[in-house]
Amino acid sequence: MDQIHTRAIEALQPFIHLANSNSATSPRFVANLITNATSNPHTYVFAELLETPTIQALRSPDTPEEFQGYLTLLEIFAWGTWRDYQTTPNLPNLRAEQALKLRLLSLLTLSATLKPLTYKTLMDALSISAPADLESLVTTAIYSSLITARLSPASDPPFVNVTSVAPLRDVKPQSLPTMISLLTQWESRCGDVISDIEAEIAKIKSNAAKRRAKEQARAALLEKALASASDGSARDAAGGGSGSGSKKLGGAQRFGQGGGNKREFNADDHDDEDDGYWDNGNDGGIDLHAAGSRMDIDESAGSSRLALGGAGARHAKRILGKKS
Repeated sequence: MDQIHTRAIEALQPFIHLANSNSATSPRFVANLITNATSNPHTYVFAELLETPTIQALRSPDTPEEFQGYLTLLEIFAWGTWRDYQTTPNLPNLRAEQALKLRLLSLLTLSATLKPLTYKTLMDALSISAPADLESLVTTAIYSSLITARLSPASDPPFVNVTSVAPLRDVKPQSLPTMISLLTQWESRCGDVISDIEAEIAKIKSNAAKRRAKEQARAALLEKALASASDGSARDAAGGGSGSGSKKLGGAQRFGQGGGNKREFNADDHDDEDDGYWDNGNDGGIDLHAAGSRMDIDESAGSSRLALGGAGARHAKRILGKKS
C-alpha cells in the first residue's frame, strides 16, 4: 500500500512542474492541466497540485465562468466522491477516464466508511445500474492495488468484503480541526491507559517486594531454629558420652567381681592316694571338704543347686581328672 502511494505522488510531479512553469498563465491552460492530471491512470492524490498558486488563481473573480468549475472539480477528485460531483452544479463534464477515476476514488472512501458494502449501496452511491458493471469496477480496484477485497455475489444480500484500503485520499482542510480533536482525545485516552498500566506495574512490584521480605524473614527464622537445634544436640551428645562411659565402666567392674562364675580345675592338685574319683555324699552332694581350696567350683545358679543337693542334683560320680 505504501508503494502505490509513492507511485501516485511521483505520477503527479510532472503536472506540478507544469503548474509552476511560466507557461501556466491562462485559465484555459490550467483547465487542461487539471483535466490531464485527473485522467492519468496513475494519479490518485492531488493536494500538492491544489496548493500551487496557478491552480488557486482560478478562484479569482476575473476567471471566465467556463473555467471556474475546474478548481472545484479538482477538489472533488482530491477528497470528494461521485455523489459530490452529481450534486454540485456548474461542473465540467467528465471524460470516460475521469469518470472511472472518480468512481475508483469514491470506492476507496466508501470502503473505509461503510459496513457492510452491499451491491445495492455501492450501485446507488456510484450511479451504476448493472451488478456486472459494479463487479468490473471492484475488480479494477483490486488489480490496481487500491483495495484488498473479495466479491460475494451469491450471498443474501450480495456484498463486497473489503479487508484493506490504500491511503490514497487527501484530507479535506475543513476536516482538520475535527481530526485534531479526535487525535487529542485519543492521545488523552492513551495517556490514561498508560497511567493505569504504570500504577498496576508499581503495585505488582510492591507486592513482590513484600513477598520477598516475608520469605527472607521466614528463612532467617528457620535457620535460627536449625542452629538452636544443632547446638542442643551437640550438648546432649557431650553429656551422654561421659555417662555411658561410667555405665560401661561399672558394668565391667560388676562383671569382674561377680561375673567370673567358672574357675579352672587342676587335676594334679588332688591327693596321690585318690583313686581319681569323687564319691557322692550320703545326701547326694559333693564332698567339698575333700577337694579343699585346690578345686574351683562353678558358682553359677546350677552349681548352687548341685552343691546344696537339691532335687535336680546329679548322684552319679563325675570324673574330674586322674593323676598320671
